[in-house]
Amino acid sequence: MVCQKTWLEYLAERNIRFFKRKNDLFQKACELSVLCGAKVCVFGFTPTGNPFAFGSPSYHAVIDEYLDEGQDLEGELSSQNVEPSENGEIKKLYTQLRCVTKEMKAEKKKMEKIDKGNVSIIPDDLGFEELLKVKASLKKLQDEIKVASSLLLLAKKP
Repeated sequence: MVCQKTWLEYLAERNIRFFKRKNDLFQKACELSVLCGAKVCVFGFTPTGNPFAFGSPSYHAVIDEYLDEGQDLEGELSSQNVEPSENGEIKKLYTQLRCVTKEMKAEKKKMEKIDKGNVSIIPDDLGFEELLKVKASLKKLQDEIKVASSLLLLAKKP
């Protein structure tokens, strides 16, 4: 008679194997970092979808170093064996990455200002007619809020 494993037993064994191999991977990354002085970062996901990470000195430090805007692109490209045509494409992609990163940081600063309440919701560069339209729409919104609040008050009364 052939012994058949249940699905749960199979998943349990699979998870055990995964965690043993994950620990081996972390040990190898640590050895690489210690023996070679390299900055190492390892990311992965468990079979259940949970993320895990290892970094030396820390994965945050490694990520920040490579996402930092102060990196010298020319130094990076000259140290690699890259064909000139590929080099131009890499420069183009890196430039796009920098632009997107700057835009993301600017938007993040705007969101922080909005969260703090230090920003006006009406732009400064509107003309007189546009301001009148904004005023009319704000008045309409104010009236709708009054109606909705009175309906709520009536709904709460027994």
